[in-house]
Amino acid sequence: MRALTKAFGAALALIGGMSGNALAATAAVFPIEFVDTSGEPPSPERDARLKLATAALVEALVKTGRYAPVDLAPFQAEVAAMAPRYLCGDCFLDVARMAGASFAVVSVVHKVSTLISSMDIAIFEAASGKFLVDLSGQIRGDTDEAYTHGVKFLVRNRLADELDAGGAAAR
Repeated sequence: MRALTKAFGAALALIGGMSGNALAATAAVFPIEFVDTSGEPPSPERDARLKLATAALVEALVKTGRYAPVDLAPFQAEVAAMAPRYLCGDCFLDVARMAGASFAVVSVVHKVSTLISSMDIAIFEAASGKFLVDLSGQIRGDTDEAYTHGVKFLVRNRLADELDAGGAAAR
């Protein structure tokens, strides 16, 4: 968790110059979670890879100009206690609200094999709990590059597609 906090802090520092962007809505970006149904032994790099992908997610959301992440470090215990978030319904919304976020961003990587994983990034309105957008796709490979590329691709391409289609994932 400490490395994630550092990565998140670095991402927040990255947006320091953008904090004056009145169009950016606050977002609680929760750590990317992992489901493994591959039957393969766990990769020793998995946790670091997920932290790296979470930092890439924060950075990609900031680059859209629509989101300014809130600091979840003060809520580490609550975030850890609600894992796995992909099975908890909307348990993460309380933490997003406590952190002062307008949106909650939760994501999961589902590893099917070393070659194939799926990635889902869901965005919810924190106040109402309304589901807004699901960005999903497959990633090829179980590497740092594959995970970070997957995150950046989904935000850059699928989020724009969802917004163009009338999704209201910000503001």
